Amino acid sequence: MPTATLSLPPTPEHVRTARLVTVAAARRAGVSEDVVDDVRLAVGEAVARAVLRHAAAGTDADVEVVVCDDDGFLVEVRDRTAAELPDDDEGLALALVRAVAPEVDVAPRTPVGTSLRLRWPAPEQPPR
Repeated sequence: MPTATLSLPPTPEHVRTARLVTVAAARRAGVSEDVVDDVRLAVGEAVARAVLRHAAAGTDADVEVVVCDDDGFLVEVRDRTAAELPDDDEGLALALVRAVAPEVDVAPRTPVGTSLRLRWPAPEQPPR
């Protein structure tokens, strides 16, 4: 079940909003501060990538960010562009995301768009 769902206009100033919300959700979920820094970087790059893809596609549809903390910490960034649209940054944003998020999946969405799912394992609970 989502902890938070954001629908943001595809503009650079909303990248910060996505980072702030996901970092707050990560802290609430018990994610360690070292991992919170990775979440901040990965989400910023993923949302900025979606904003650039929207600009390249000429669409002003919202970028969606879904945050869940059911089984680990999951952030899904959904754009509304053709899956085959190349990244303007030669894949740099996606490479950064893959460097800091343990699990990354890019998939097409129906009827249009792509989904970039980032997942961090659940924090280990201290022994009782």
